[in-house]
Parts: sequence; structure tokens; C-alpha cells
Amino acid sequence: MQRKIALSLALVGVLAAAQDEVGLKSLEGVTVTAQRSSQSVDEISKSVSVVDKETIERKLGKSVPELISEAPGVSIVNEGMDSGTVNVRGFSSSDYRVPMFVDGLRFRGRPAFEYSIFTPDQIERIEIIRGPASTLYGTDAFGGIVNLVTKRASGDVHGDWALSDTYLSTQYQSANKGVQNRLQLGVVGHGFDALLGLNYKHGKDYDTPAGKIPNTRYNYRSLDFKGGYSFADFHRLELVTRYTESERGVVGTAVGAPGTANARGFQKYIKEAPLREKYVALNYEGNVNDKFLLDSSLYYRELYTHLNIRPYIGSFSPRQVDNYVNGPKVYGGKFIGKFVGDNLTQTYGVDFYYEDWDSVYQSVNNGPRFRNRLRTKQLDVAGFGLLEYAFSNDAILSANLRYDRIKTSFDMDSSMSPAVKALYENANDRKDGRASYGLGLIYPIIGGFEFVGNFSTSFRAPMSGEVAPILTFSGSEAYLPNPDLNIEKGVTYEAGLRYTDKALRSNLIFYTGDYKDLIVERNWQSGGVTYYQSQNVNRAKISGAEFDLAYKILSNLELKTNIAYTRGKNKQTGKPLPEIAPLSGRVAVSYSPEFLANSYIEYSGDWAARKTRIDDSVERERAGYFVHNLYFGKSLGKLGFLKDFSLNFGVENIFDKEYAPSLSYELISQPKSASNPLINPGRNFKLGFKASF
Repeated sequence: MQRKIALSLALVGVLAAAQDEVGLKSLEGVTVTAQRSSQSVDEISKSVSVVDKETIERKLGKSVPELISEAPGVSIVNEGMDSGTVNVRGFSSSDYRVPMFVDGLRFRGRPAFEYSIFTPDQIERIEIIRGPASTLYGTDAFGGIVNLVTKRASGDVHGDWALSDTYLSTQYQSANKGVQNRLQLGVVGHGFDALLGLNYKHGKDYDTPAGKIPNTRYNYRSLDFKGGYSFADFHRLELVTRYTESERGVVGTAVGAPGTANARGFQKYIKEAPLREKYVALNYEGNVNDKFLLDSSLYYRELYTHLNIRPYIGSFSPRQVDNYVNGPKVYGGKFIGKFVGDNLTQTYGVDFYYEDWDSVYQSVNNGPRFRNRLRTKQLDVAGFGLLEYAFSNDAILSANLRYDRIKTSFDMDSSMSPAVKALYENANDRKDGRASYGLGLIYPIIGGFEFVGNFSTSFRAPMSGEVAPILTFSGSEAYLPNPDLNIEKGVTYEAGLRYTDKALRSNLIFYTGDYKDLIVERNWQSGGVTYYQSQNVNRAKISGAEFDLAYKILSNLELKTNIAYTRGKNKQTGKPLPEIAPLSGRVAVSYSPEFLANSYIEYSGDWAARKTRIDDSVERERAGYFVHNLYFGKSLGKLGFLKDFSLNFGVENIFDKEYAPSLSYELISQPKSASNPLINPGRNFKLGFKASF
């Protein structure tokens, strides 16, 4: 593994020598919305990574979590070739500790499946805050947040009518005979802009060096629309709608493990048929003399899932269970104002969400449906403020404060026994309040070097399903509410260095965080019944270091690399925390040859050391890996009636290595197999084209 680290670092020195011999082309600046409004990433003290449009288009057929995992300190928990969950600095999105936002608006309701709702073709860029973000984004932002910024039509909206961003794209990959298509129609003019996207993707069970992985098929259809009207020069109203329906096998998670590829007698089959999303949002943006900026939104989202489950063969009496999950229906919004002064910038805002989980109905062995979950509701209303002061020496000091008020309630069930009913009544109409606060500093040292530091608190309010869990469907187990469940809390410190010049950007960050009242599900047996309850039992410490570098060596040659190390400990038991990635990183070199105009060649390598620091009661050691990938693309320019026609090729896992990502879920009570933990695809050839009109 030292050779892998040496490769990432040695490339920096070798390629640096070439810089003195040729002209340079500056790295482009990056604008993000990590602090609830648009600004340069160089003005933000937090650790922020961006996956840009160019990267998304080059990585043919990648899932959204795979793209996110290119950031330092971010790992993927594989769920097949179309989805997965992400882990940021030891915290998982499937545990509601790394929330997903879409265009700055919170997405809630399917933490294990939410990324399967989106295809990369819908996304303009992905912003990842690594580290706590509760001071601006509220509950759940323990490890960080992910913000998907969706596409919108570009061009001169005040000119005559014109087509904009109109194209047809198709991608194919060999590992699962998968196809991914998008037809995009855009128009701008007379103050209006509109973008309509039609998406379809389909894949069969995928191949690995260990054989085909059953139950990894998927079928995805969606329609998205984003339209706006700009008036009075600097004001814009926007309507966003989206409809998505996907069907897929579920493998590789705690829900789906150990999967259908496991040893006979220990199999588990889960199919999502379908997962459906309906979404509509109304947004407003205003700009008054670049001194006062307004950003407000109202949105509605509705989710529905049918899960077909065949439990472990021979383990449970039901041969088949069908869950019909209605909801949640989520109403939310934000109202943000930003005041830009000569030295002091002030941002104030209010945001809210109201989450209504209607019900979960269940059918056992194709029998009648019955309700097995109470209707639950959760309301979160918060206000926040951010102050940023720029000193004469270009130092920036920021301070932010946020207060959330959260109410959780649920409908009672008349069929409950008096004892159980009393427990639920004690947990009903729960009210939580939590203040979170933070400080950030960017301080120039010398040349292009800057010191960066952050202090942040974070929290996670108990989910409605943790306060009032799903009801039992058999007499052998019971799920109990917990009226005394506390909010999870965290305090994190970060310090490090940045270096920036016209050709190089680099960050080295060290962090440590203490967390208490972490919520886990405990179980015990009494009188032949297994009881389950969410409890505050864990205190934890997570520390680590992250390094990333982007280096424009020549005008047509760029190097990117990152390395991350994370260490977590359960402070009660002294044992390592589960779901902590080992030392890992990636290296990528991109070259645009002068002899072949409008083309690129890119090599990337993803690696991880062997995972040996484990709690052997819940994890097994995991082998390290180094996976090599190669991409090539060429724009043919104007071709007949087409404005542009481009081709892209790729080969991933060139040497057909058999490996499972470091954090892929594994049920250690079951035998190892191709799906326990889930193995990644083998050698995968990719081909795509994009025809612009």
C-alpha cells in the first residue's frame, strides 16, 4: 500500500518539473452554494468538494454515489450498478447522518434508496460538504451534506427565441448490458427559459470475476422540467417538476444483505417494484444592485415504494412479504436574504419541512394487507444567520448560528393493548429544540498559503420511526417506542492548510470530532418475545486527515489526486467503530492532445488499503485494492444539422480485479459470497455519444 501512496505523491513531483518548461493555463474558479448562497469555494473555510459537469459527462454510466465517492473522505456502499449510499467521515447517508439536498432543498424519506431516484444526466454539478453542517442545514448533517444541483437552460433569456442545451445522449456499458438515455429540450428568449428532460436507463444482472450477481437488474424512467421567467433585470421565478419511477433489485445493504448470490439456504431476495417520486417546487431569486440577494422556495414531494421480500430460506416462516410504503409526503421551503457590505456579508434565513408518513401496509404470503406502522408526522422550523467579515489582509472570519424546533407526533391505534398504548402515548407529541453554532477562519500566511480552521456543533433529531417504530407482524417480536430518546450531538474541530495559485490548488485538513447519544437499535428477549427499541447508547470519537490536489501542469495536462485517513472509536467499549474506511485515495491524469483537437484521454486509479482495524463482533477484515480505469472522448464539432456530435469511450476495472469496496455491507453471521459483501463489477467497456441540436 505504501507503493500506492507513493504513486499519488510522486506524480506531483515528477509533473511539477515539467511546469518550468512550458506555458501554463490557469485552473478555473469554482462557485458553490455550500453556505446557502452562491460564492467562490475559496471564500469558504469548510471542506467542500465539487463534481463538475465535465466530470459527470466523462464518467459514462456512473451512478450518483460513485461520482460523489471521488471526493476525499467519501466512500460508497455499493447497491449494484445504479445506486448506493455514501459515507462521509465515518457517517452514513443510510443512517440519516449525511442528508441529501436537491437544489438546496432537503430530500427525506428513503435514506437507503434515495440516490436511485436520480440519473447523472439530470445533474449539472454535485457539491459535497465534508464535515458537520448543522449550523446551516439543520438536523442530520453529522458527517456532511450532499447537494445535487440540477440542470437548467442557459443562454440569452432576454433575446429572441432560441434552442438551448438541446441534445440526445446514449450510453452503453458491457458489465450489465446497461443503457442510459436522455432526450433534453431547451429554449430561451423573451425573459423565459425552459428545460425538459426525458430519461430512461435499463440494466441486467451484472458480471464480476466471481460470476454474475443475481437480482441486480434495474429499470428507470423519469421526466424533469425546470422553467423560469426573468423580469426587472435581476428577478426570476422558477417552476420545477419531476416524476420518477424505478424498479430494481436490492442488494448490498443492511436491507438486502446477504443477497441472492449467497450460499443456498441463506439467501434473501428483495425487489423494489416500484419506487415512485412526484415532486414540484416554486422558486424565486432576486438581486438588488448586488448588495441584497433573495432566495426563496416552496416544494412538495411524495414517495411510494412497493418492496417484495423473500426472507432467508429456511429462516422465517413467511415465504414472501410485501411492504407497501405510502409516503412520506413532504412539504418544505426556505427564505434566505443575503446582505453584501464592503467588509461584512450577512446571510439570514428560515427553512422548514413537514413530513407526513401515511402508513406502511404489509401482506404475508400473498394474504390480505394490514397496517403495520402508525401514521407519523414531523415538523422542523428553523432560523439561521451567517456573518462573514473580510479583513484588509484578505483573512475571512465567519460565524453562524441556527436554532431548530422539531415536533414529532403520530396517530394512535385503537387495537393496541393498554400497556403498549401507554408507552406510545408517553412518546407522542414530542418537542425538541436545538441550537447549533460554528466559527470559521481563512487566514493568509505567505504566498498562496492559507490557514483554515473550523469549529462546529452538529445534531440529529430522532426520526419519527425511531420514536414510534414499525409495529410487529408476529407474536414473536415487538418494537417499542422510546419517549426518552435524546438528540444526537457532536462537536468537531478542523485545521489545515490551503495552497492556491494559477496552476495548483491543494488542501490538507486535519479534523477530530466527539459525538454522544448516538442512536442504535437494541434488542433483548423475554418470555419468548424479542423486543426492539431505539436507544441512546454510544459515545464516539472520529478523527482523520484529508489531502487533495488539482495541478494544471501544462495547458493540456492536469493531475488530480487525493488521500484520506479516518479513525473512529466507540468511547464506551474502546473498540473501533464500524463503517470506517481504511486509508484510501485516487489519482487521475487528464490529457488533451494537441494533435487531436477537442479530445481528451484520462486515466484514473482508485485504491484502498486493507481494512484491519475492526470490531470483529460486527465486521470482518477486508482486502485492499487498486483499480485502473481509462477514458477517451472526442468532439467532432458541427456535423450536418447537428451543432455538435461527441463520442466517449471508457474501460473501467481494466485488469478485471475481484474486489468489494471497503464499506460494502457484510452480514458476518452468514458465509462470504459474491453478494456478502457485494463485489463490484469486473472489466466494464463503455461507449456513449451526445448529439446536440
